[in-house]
This record gives sequence, C-alpha cells and structure tokens, in this order.
Amino acid sequence: MAAVPSYRELAARTLGQAAADLNAIPEGRVVTAEVQARATKAQAIATVAAAQALLEIGDILREHLNRGDA
Repeated sequence: MAAVPSYRELAARTLGQAAADLNAIPEGRVVTAEVQARATKAQAIATVAAAQALLEIGDILREHLNRGDA
C-alpha cells in the first residue's frame, strides 16, 4: 500500500500544477478571455495549495499541543 502524502507534499504538487498552467498560457495574439480563464484556473489551483499548506500547519500545531510543546 502506498504511503499517504502529507499536506505539504500535496501543496508542492498543486503549486507545481499551477505554475505549469501559468507557463502554458499562450503568448502573442491571443484572445483575452482565454488568458483570463487560464490565469483564473491557476489562481484557483494556487488557492487549493494554500489551503493544503494551512492544513499542514494545523496538523503540526495540533501535534505539538497534544505533546505539550506549545
């Protein structure tokens, strides 16, 4: 059985996907709506990555609180 990735790993992969989407935006004479749609998609993906990073932070804080480190 494969190991479950951490939120940190998921966030890194998700940010990589957002970066790839941004890099795939065509240049030159392109319909503005297409560029806006792709940029909006990349922003949504980056927002998911931010949420995953916050979940990672929450897990770490919870772990430290349960151990009495905080």
